[in-house]
Parts: sequence; C-alpha cells; structure tokens
Amino acid sequence: MKKFLTIFTVFLFIFISIFVVKQTQTKVASTVATSGYAQITTNDCYLLKNNSLDSKYFLLEQSYFVKVTQDYDNVFYKVSYLDFEGFVEKSKVSFVEEYPDTPFLSGITFDIYGLGNVCMRSSPQTINNDSNIICTISQSTKNLLYYGKISGEEVIEGLGNIWYYCAYQDEHNNVFKGYIYAPLTSNLSNITSSDQSVTFVNVVGFLAS
Repeated sequence: MKKFLTIFTVFLFIFISIFVVKQTQTKVASTVATSGYAQITTNDCYLLKNNSLDSKYFLLEQSYFVKVTQDYDNVFYKVSYLDFEGFVEKSKVSFVEEYPDTPFLSGITFDIYGLGNVCMRSSPQTINNDSNIICTISQSTKNLLYYGKISGEEVIEGLGNIWYYCAYQDEHNNVFKGYIYAPLTSNLSNITSSDQSVTFVNVVGFLAS
C-alpha cells in the first residue's frame, strides 16, 4: 500500500508539473503573438517626425493602426504609417494579434475653396517672409489627399486653428506634402472609425519581423 501511494504521488507530481509548464508556456506565448500592428487607442495620438513630442506630423485617428518597426525606448515605438516613417507614444497604442485588412485611414479627400488660391506650408503657421511656403494651389482644386489634422496658428480670427496635412499633385505630376489652413477648404470626406475586430496582446520584448 505504501509503495502504491508513493507511485501515485510521483505520477501526480509529474502530471501537475507538466500541466503547470504547459500553462506557463501558453501564457508566455500569448505575450509575443502579434502581427506587429498596434491599434491607436486614444484620441490624442500623433505621428511624430522623431522621438520628440514637439515634432508632430498630424493626429492619428483612433481605432486605426500603425505598423511597429522598432521598440525604440521606454516612451516611443518607431512605426510606419502609409508612406511615412515616424514615432508614436507607447502609451497610446496597443499591439494586436491580427493583420488588419485596412490598417490606415485612406481615401479621404477635400477641395480648395473657390474664392482664391491658397498656400501649402511646411508648418501649420504663417511666417512674415513666407519662408515655409511649399507651393500655391489654385482655387477650386479638388481631391487633395488628406492624412490628418493638427492644431496650429489661427490665421483668420474666429475660424479656428485647425490645419490639414495633405498631398497635392500638380499638373506636372509633382507631388507636394504639407499643411493647409482648414477654413480655406471644403468637402472633406466623411471620416469613420475602423470596424476591424482585433485581439489585444501584451507584448514583451517586441522584435520587428
């Protein structure tokens, strides 16, 4: 009887050990199972030009995604978004398991108002000597490609301080990217939230694939 109890105890210990190890491995695996995409989970997440909060490109729409390319430091991930390379704050995104069908906001356009030509600028502000003008866009130009918005200078009192970061292709097929003061535009496409169903994962020690 004593021998039987000893054998039973040994088998029970082995079984428990295997089960615990298996469970532990499953938990560890779940912390690294990611597509490399991270969903934007706040309404104040900016795509940054470098690892500084003062280097904003534009606001990223909540519910869409960035592709993480590097675990840069304790504060930032290095990411790609459409044809941009930049940074986002870690606290404002969460890794997902899936590869999103439509990860980035795309196909959003707007027109230039019909009362006069407007300037595209390299920063969301006017400068006395116009040193930040990239190009001039004719009135009533249609279908400029919208990437995102940002707060900047209130150029016209009472009309707000929102600027659009966008792309414009001229008649010679030259493509320019920069900021246009939002009150000088019209017909911005409707922006909806992403309806992608995702599974969040807690990633430890992310390595780009």
